[in-house]
Amino acid sequence: MAVSCAFVQAATLSILSVIMIFATFPFFYAYFAKVKMELLHEMKTCKNSAVNVFNFVNEVEYFEPKRERLLDISQCQAKSERSFLLE
Repeated sequence: MAVSCAFVQAATLSILSVIMIFATFPFFYAYFAKVKMELLHEMKTCKNSAVNVFNFVNEVEYFEPKRERLLDISQCQAKSERSFLLE
């Protein structure tokens, strides 16, 4: 009698565990899908920011002659055709 009672309890616990897994799986899936989308958005934002910084560095490197006289930075670096980041 004790063996059958233990068997019933074990079977009930197993069935409840399986039901709980199937009930909570969609919640976890939706959560991780949301996290993935947020990470992709953050990566795109970071990439755009890096491109903006790179473009700003190129603008500063290829300064205008009028700006060169105003800032007196002609002695700081030689003008090159390519960005120093690409060399």
